[in-house]
Amino acid sequence: MKKFQKIQDFRVPENYFDNLPDTILAKVNAPRTVNWMKYAAAAALLVVSFGIWQFNSFSKFDTLSMDEEVSLYIESQYWTAEDVLTMVDNPDEILDQIIEEEMVYQVDVMEEDVQIWF
Repeated sequence: MKKFQKIQDFRVPENYFDNLPDTILAKVNAPRTVNWMKYAAAAALLVVSFGIWQFNSFSKFDTLSMDEEVSLYIESQYWTAEDVLTMVDNPDEILDQIIEEEMVYQVDVMEEDVQIWF
């Protein structure tokens, strides 16, 4: 035990505890500086990334022709065939075209049936 140095007692500076409450309150009530630059940079980064995302998402879609768009509305059952016919200037043309397309299909089916019987 003789090898160890003797520990010196801790000493408090004079009037330390008298000034301690004032020192603590000064540190607690110190005005905080807000680093607004980091918030502005984060907001700018967010706006730019959102703009890039929107620009890229719009460029992925190709524009549809009028016929394709009408077909999509009909297939999704948003419009019925009657709705489309009421929007057209001359519905008889469309009906004639539909009848011609179906007639070609029926003629092809009939010709195949005829070939099977022979």
